[in-house]
Amino acid sequence: MKNTFNDFRSRLDPAFSADTASPGYPWVTLSAGHCAAVAVLVARRLGCQIVSARVCGVSHWFNRLDHDGRAFDIDLTGDQFGLDRVQIANAGDLYPETRVRKLSEVTAETLARSRLLESRMKP
Repeated sequence: MKNTFNDFRSRLDPAFSADTASPGYPWVTLSAGHCAAVAVLVARRLGCQIVSARVCGVSHWFNRLDHDGRAFDIDLTGDQFGLDRVQIANAGDLYPETRVRKLSEVTAETLARSRLLESRMKP
């Protein structure tokens, strides 16, 4: 599974830019400010849940995926916190106090950034 998500992230890397990042987010890594947009894109592509937690004092969005009867939390933007760029752990073990989010909680601006990222993503 890790290889699949490493490949997915590699396809995203060329698409990351200032106009796909959350406005005003400090540009410290390629994925900085992209967590919610990436989580929406992954959820749309794979039909998984969107979840969030506080990481290093900021709200951070990622995904929860059911696979072979188990649930996993998957973060494709972990590098913005000095972690490996792809994080995978059992559901609830990746970051403390993770909660499931609804698509209705995602702003129109984030949805637009997610669509832009997807349009620029390498095939």
